[in-house]
Amino acid sequence: MRVGSPPSLVRTSVQVTSEMRFSLSGGAPGTPSACITPPAAQTLHRLTVSGGFTVLDAQQRRLRNRAMELGFTDLRAYLVARCQQQGLTELAQELDTTTTVIRGTLNHVGLTPPPQPELSAQGRRRSTDQRLTAQAAQLGFPDLETYLTDRIIGQQWPLARVATELGTHLRTVRRLLDHYQIRRTRQTAAQQEVRARARGAQAMVWQAQRQARLAQLGFTDLASYLHCRVIEEGWSIRRIRAELRVGRAWLVGQIDQFGLRRESERHHARSASRAPSRQRPDGASPRP
Repeated sequence: MRVGSPPSLVRTSVQVTSEMRFSLSGGAPGTPSACITPPAAQTLHRLTVSGGFTVLDAQQRRLRNRAMELGFTDLRAYLVARCQQQGLTELAQELDTTTTVIRGTLNHVGLTPPPQPELSAQGRRRSTDQRLTAQAAQLGFPDLETYLTDRIIGQQWPLARVATELGTHLRTVRRLLDHYQIRRTRQTAAQQEVRARARGAQAMVWQAQRQARLAQLGFTDLASYLHCRVIEEGWSIRRIRAELRVGRAWLVGQIDQFGLRRESERHHARSASRAPSRQRPDGASPRP
């Protein structure tokens, strides 16, 4: 019976090292060969991040959650909508934080709130609009726009009457009409009456001025003046306008009303027919 050493389970390899201290068997000097060292396990899953990301601390997460509770998609959307209408104090109260945090957050997202005087004016306008909306509701209208449409378009009320009913200033009514783009298509009966009275008063003033001018020129009425200037003296309309100080359209209308233009044409035609024809010294007839 032959007794010997058991067979080796590991394959041996000759370790040859060059002068530059590299092992020709594939491993570094003093390390096991590649057949003994197992290869690294392959990665089966890979995480890819695209589009960027933002790291939020606890305070930013709380502000974002509060903005989402108020109906906004994120904190930036809330600030964009609110910072043009509310001051730092109102924003801090709504988000349950401090004005210092709000100011820093606005600077971080690149937003600048309007000046305080402008914000104060906007606040006063909002308060006025809320009061007027409540007043319109007491009158039986669901909102302020419906009330203004009924009063201005439907019943043709003048603006002063609307302002009196709402208990506000006339400028406020005009601002609301511009805001809701309510335009009156025609004048009210009261406006037409006022305009008619104004035109009548202006006509009386012009009549008095013309009568005074006729008296200065020695005439008692317009008919005798026009008959003298147009028929007897043959003045042009431009010359009569300059003397009487009236407009051309009005003057031509008065001449046509008195029938003086046709009479002037007939008068000039008769004068031309009665005028003797001039003879040339040699007895020849003049050229036409």
